[in-house]
Amino acid sequence: MNKLITTIACLICCIVYTQAQNKDNMLSKKEQSIAAISMYAARGNQDSLKVILARGLDCGLTVSEEKEVLTQLYAYCGFPRSMGALVTLMNLTKERAAQGIKDEAGREPSPVKSSDMFVVGGQNQLKLFGRPALGEVLTFAPALDQFLKAHLFGDIFSRDNLDWRTRELSTVAALSVLDGVKNELNTHIAHAKHNGVTQAQIDEVLIMAARCRNGMVLSESDEPAKTFQTDPTITVRKVFYKNRYDIMLCAEMYLPKDFNEAQHYAALIIGHPFGAVKEQCSGLYAQEMAARGFVTLAFDASYQGESGGEPRHAVSPDALVEDFSASVDWLGIQPFVDRGRIGVIGICGSGGFSVCAASIDPRIKALATVSMYDMGRATRRGLGDSMTDDQRKAMFAEVAAQRWREAEGTEPRIRFGTPEQLPENANAVQREFFDYYRNPQRGQHPRYQGTRFTSQAALSNFYPFAQIKEISPRPVLFIAGENAHSRYFSEDAYKLANEPKELCIVSGANHVDLYDQRGKIPFDKLTEFFNEHLK
Repeated sequence: MNKLITTIACLICCIVYTQAQNKDNMLSKKEQSIAAISMYAARGNQDSLKVILARGLDCGLTVSEEKEVLTQLYAYCGFPRSMGALVTLMNLTKERAAQGIKDEAGREPSPVKSSDMFVVGGQNQLKLFGRPALGEVLTFAPALDQFLKAHLFGDIFSRDNLDWRTRELSTVAALSVLDGVKNELNTHIAHAKHNGVTQAQIDEVLIMAARCRNGMVLSESDEPAKTFQTDPTITVRKVFYKNRYDIMLCAEMYLPKDFNEAQHYAALIIGHPFGAVKEQCSGLYAQEMAARGFVTLAFDASYQGESGGEPRHAVSPDALVEDFSASVDWLGIQPFVDRGRIGVIGICGSGGFSVCAASIDPRIKALATVSMYDMGRATRRGLGDSMTDDQRKAMFAEVAAQRWREAEGTEPRIRFGTPEQLPENANAVQREFFDYYRNPQRGQHPRYQGTRFTSQAALSNFYPFAQIKEISPRPVLFIAGENAHSRYFSEDAYKLANEPKELCIVSGANHVDLYDQRGKIPFDKLTEFFNEHLK
């Protein structure tokens, strides 16, 4: 990641998507579209840009307005990005016309009656900025001052089919997704505010920028639904923060009913199963524990879901462990969170990662795991430690061969925990996972995207329980289903951990039951545990 992301992260650290919000102080649908158009055009993402351009036309932008936004952006993003975006708009309007869609053309800019655009540009610049343009670089390169005044602020800013407020909004949006333009971004944020853009609207743009950088949709209306019934009494805020690898994490914070900013709450971080996303069972746990009085945070792990990290679908055990500590960082600086009362719930694969995190981060004051998997052991030894030495060597050989293929330019091989179609000879474990992840009535979700096959090598070298004794004297609660194929992971971890520790076996439950079966998930036990140990 680049240095600009650091700037943006600092600016939005305590900003939440729902900033809930004086609706009159937020961007209109047209303004949201202009910001999104500017971002995707600046990034050169023509496929997403086409969608956003169509959305903008549908919500009332004229062709002239969209064309003007893209034309102006050449000054900030370069001719190639601007021209590519204009070609996309041109082709889109042709397609829509062929479909019988009549888009409003909008008016062309009025002619400028002046023979000296340098003077006009200087006047516009003074009005726009509230002061003359200054800077040593303009003395060093006077031609730049000439071009800025005569062309950008003269020719372009004199075109009146976009007002200056909109032009600065577009500029801030574009710069917020570009690399190496920290100073320019901050300058144009100031200019935008001088021209009537509010701080809340700037915040909204910066959050959109974080989403754009992470390859996410830019409208909450496009958000896929959660896999569980949402509780209208629980407020959910989308937040962004970075881990120490400069990866922007996306999380959802759940706030208790009657939440009071002036209070200091105990907080829980919820980690999702390996390869899953926060809209599945970790969100369910976060919502339920928020209903019981905790501030909770369900996050997407690095490289997955709405979180950043390249290449996509990669698995880095170190990063997945770090995600928990980064979540502690973020929660601990919120004024309504008591940083001395932060706990963690790790579900399935996150159970192993959370054990490792708690072993090295004493700020995690209490830890519970649910249906825990040791992903390192499962990878190198197979379920039930059934993998033979020859099978392990064959796996490493296959990973190595795939690495050669990808080094030579072949597309990465993505490995899914569950196939799209269940084979007839599927075993009980495969059927169990399939009934969750591929079942639209349970855990099926479009952001469940699988992991890179080559990540198995890194996973096989992961030993999450190596320092489990270091968690003591902080408490650990291991929860597993009586009939879970993964039960032995929790039992073995329990044996290795020092006191205080507890093993809770849920009668009649299998591994996946504890993902979403409210009647089997021991929420009362979790509440009792954290109330006792996060005093």
